[in-house]
Amino acid sequence: MWRTGMGYFRDKVIVVTGAGSGIGLATAKAFAAEGARVHLVDIDGQRAEAAVREMPADNSTAHVTDCTNPSEVNALARDVIDHEGHVDILHNNAGVCCGGPAESISIEDWKWSLDVNLMAAVHGVRAFVPDMIRRRNGGHIINTASMAGLLGLPFVTPYCASKFAMVGFSEALAAEMSVHGIGVTTVCPGAVRTRVFQDARINLPGKWVERIGQLIGRFGADPQHVARDILQAVRSGRGLLFPGAGAMLPLFLLKRTSKPLYDRFNRTLMLLTRVR
Repeated sequence: MWRTGMGYFRDKVIVVTGAGSGIGLATAKAFAAEGARVHLVDIDGQRAEAAVREMPADNSTAHVTDCTNPSEVNALARDVIDHEGHVDILHNNAGVCCGGPAESISIEDWKWSLDVNLMAAVHGVRAFVPDMIRRRNGGHIINTASMAGLLGLPFVTPYCASKFAMVGFSEALAAEMSVHGIGVTTVCPGAVRTRVFQDARINLPGKWVERIGQLIGRFGADPQHVARDILQAVRSGRGLLFPGAGAMLPLFLLKRTSKPLYDRFNRTLMLLTRVR
């Protein structure tokens, strides 16, 4: 079993998907700073290589992988395990956002959201976890979900659907992994200053997209702070994390305590915004 305290992650082998920017990059940096050997995975080769150059120590490797393709993820796992001998921590972090009025979102965008936000994590677990189980030496899986996996937010139905599924997947996975000594942490951030919204496929009228982007830029959490919380959650074995939840956490608590009031809040918000 792993020890807590200083040097907890030293020489641990970490795989982080979606590591070219945002939470993935910040978490990879945090692990590398503690002496871990970090494998940064991204679909964008330029981002992956640039991310490795930002690492605080010479202990990181870039991989260009489409995590929605199970063959590519399996090849990634073989490459890392052949090179390192094992993987201690898998961070399924790749994510995208698409949105707009529910009736107008294309099937292609629905598939894109579900493939990246959910199935990429499924492929990661199938590729890396069998070796963790065989080693009988513990390990940890980090799944990046979202507060949108706990709250149904308007105009991002594919994002919410995929993140709700990620939360359920992680909870069920944690139960299974508990008998193998493998921890699972589900990360449900609120607004975070990442590229997810910049790269999103969102179709809303007027200046709504611009306004939301400005709000995230102004009030969103720093990815470095989220990364710090993630490492602490792994150290302590925490199963559910709400970094940068902000105003969404009280809204989640309202939903848990009074669903009628929560529904009334959402309807009032829709009437005030009048996006349609």
